[in-house]
Amino acid sequence: MTARAYSILIATLLATSVTATASPETDYINRQRVLIQTEFNVQVHYQYNPNLFFPPEWQTPSLALAASEIEVGEVVRLIPIIQQFLATHPISVVRTDLEHIYLLRELSFRGKRYGGTHKDKSIYIICNGTDNRYNTEFMLCRLHSEFSSILLEHHPFPTDAWNQLNPEGFTYSGNGFEVVDNPSCYDSTDRSCSEGFLLNYCRSSLENDFNMISSWLFTKKSELDAISQQHRKIQQKQAMAEQFYISLSTQYSFD
Repeated sequence: MTARAYSILIATLLATSVTATASPETDYINRQRVLIQTEFNVQVHYQYNPNLFFPPEWQTPSLALAASEIEVGEVVRLIPIIQQFLATHPISVVRTDLEHIYLLRELSFRGKRYGGTHKDKSIYIICNGTDNRYNTEFMLCRLHSEFSSILLEHHPFPTDAWNQLNPEGFTYSGNGFEVVDNPSCYDSTDRSCSEGFLLNYCRSSLENDFNMISSWLFTKKSELDAISQQHRKIQQKQAMAEQFYISLSTQYSFD
C-alpha cells in the first residue's frame, strides 16, 4: 500500500468513527480493518449504506433487494474469522482477486434470503448470531465458498473434465435458488457421493459443486479426505480442485 493510500484509509476510518458511537468494540474493529487493508489490500465494510455496498444493477425494483446492518458484536466475532480465512490463501492470490468483504445481518432478493454472495472481487457475508448456526466453521466455509466462486470466474477451470465425472446424461438443475428451501439440500449421502456430489446441493450448478469441495478442502479436509477414499468421483473432483488452486499459486499445499 502506498503512503497516500494508507493516509486515505486512516482518514476514512477516522471519519467513520466520528459518525458512529465510539466504543472499545468499534475501536478494535477499525484497528483490525487497517491491518487487514495493509496486509491483504482488502477492505472490510460493516456500517450499512446500500449505495456504497451494492452496484446499481442490484438496486433495480425488480430485484426487491433488502438488507440490514450487522450488529457490532458480530463484527468483533467475525474479524478473527476473516483474518483466518485470508491467511489460508497466498497473499498474492488475495491481493489479485479480492478487494472488498461486506458484512450484513440479512440480505434477500425477491424475498429469498441469501447466506452469502459475490460480485466481481467482492464478497457479501451474512451473519446473524451463533444461535442461528453462524458459528466459526460455518462462517469460514461461507467465506471460502464465495471466494472460490470469484476465482472460478477469473481463472481458467477444467469445466469439461469436471462435467465428465458426473453421471451420464446429468444436467445441473440451475443456480441453487431452486433447492435452498429444501431441508435436505445440504445432506451428504452415499448415493450422492458415489455419483460425485459431496452434498445434494452440489447438483444445482457446477459453481456450487466446486464451492462445496473448496470450502471443505480448507475447513474440513480430513472429512473430505475420508469421503474421497470411499468415493472415486469425489476423490477426482478434490484432486481437480487442488490442482486448480495450485495453478494459481504454488504456495498452496494440500498434503
